[in-house]
Amino acid sequence: MLNSALHRKVYIFFISCLAAAISLGKVPMSISLIGMTLNFLLEGRFTRQWRRIKKRKYLPIILSGLFLVEFLWLPFCDDMFLGLNALRIKLPLLLLPLIIGTSAAITKKELKTIVTIFFIGLLVSTIWVYLVSIDLLPTKKNSGTIRDASIFMSHIRYSVLLSFSLIFLCYVSYKTKINKALAYLMGLWLFFLIFKLATLTAILALFVAIIVSFFYLLKKNNKQIITSVALLLLATIFYNAYIIRDFYHLKKEERSISEKSISGEKYWSDLSDNTTENGYYLFENIAINELEKEWQKRSEIKFKGFDKKGQKIKATLYRFLTSKGLNKDSLGLSKLSSKEISLVEQGETTVISYNNYEKRVRALLYEREINKKSNNPNNQTINQRLEFWKLGQKIFLEKSVFGHGPGGIKSAFKNHYNSNPTLLKKENRLLAHN
Repeated sequence: MLNSALHRKVYIFFISCLAAAISLGKVPMSISLIGMTLNFLLEGRFTRQWRRIKKRKYLPIILSGLFLVEFLWLPFCDDMFLGLNALRIKLPLLLLPLIIGTSAAITKKELKTIVTIFFIGLLVSTIWVYLVSIDLLPTKKNSGTIRDASIFMSHIRYSVLLSFSLIFLCYVSYKTKINKALAYLMGLWLFFLIFKLATLTAILALFVAIIVSFFYLLKKNNKQIITSVALLLLATIFYNAYIIRDFYHLKKEERSISEKSISGEKYWSDLSDNTTENGYYLFENIAINELEKEWQKRSEIKFKGFDKKGQKIKATLYRFLTSKGLNKDSLGLSKLSSKEISLVEQGETTVISYNNYEKRVRALLYEREINKKSNNPNNQTINQRLEFWKLGQKIFLEKSVFGHGPGGIKSAFKNHYNSNPTLLKKENRLLAHN
């Protein structure tokens, strides 16, 4: 057993490591938690720790009891292996309340150290993720999208963490005496990366947090900050309005329907479909056969195959040609450079260079248009989630009292997908997350 002062230093060291590891993934978080637990056990002053639990009105035990709920429900689990794995993942729910709740309160100096190390860890992870996003560091996945950059955790969790960190940074900057210039630069960096990763859930969460902060600041009557926040909100609204207007803008109102291509193939057009790409109508003047023949001369990807983002290559090609105002035929294809052919293969649907956020909003708008004429939810963010939620509701109602046990949701979803008809492809059969 070490002396109390040394145990305290070890405790603060590992809790600081845990703070830094929040943005650096599961492995460093696990190591930090193991270090905190060993230090807690080796200190061994359980009588004193029990007195602190009673002094804090048994709150550490109550919070740890959340884990016991999972443990007691283990017999109801459909798959015991998944259940035990779920308990392993949620072990911090048991350990952290006990360790932190039985330790002496963190001092202002210690809290400053922990918060500082949290932001240092965040800075390291954001630089790493950015370098991955511009292909200077390797990624673990190869979907061809910006999601590949989130190597420490899921794309959406990482983006939400960045949004939380930006609001937290603003709060710390407002409440404490820190270097305002460094805080400002860090804030701009986080804001830039949030929009580069373009997770709409995280951006929406950030937007809501800014609105809440705005009403909070109204009470404080800080005119300079209120003005800055108001301008940011207005800029965001106008920016999104511009993206939507640009998506629906028509470069010419009248349809330009031709009868045959230059090679003599009769065009296929759908006058009832008003979907556009860069202001041009998408479903008009399509010579499918000759386009397929010419495509195979310029690409190794089959015309009926998929691009690097998993989209049908012919649909990507139709949209890319349309974005340039070209017919979907051999002549239109001949006007694409080798670089543009490569862009189509990578899944780029337009010749216009949009940033990731603009692409994300436009993708949702395109999904909305496609959904008007098709009930197929595959590869459509919102419609897929609706399918997950419907199935999740059905699974819940089956065992609404005792549930499916820890981790049982995975096996329940899998069984339902296998035993019930669904429009979702196998790779899109996910859980009702978020």
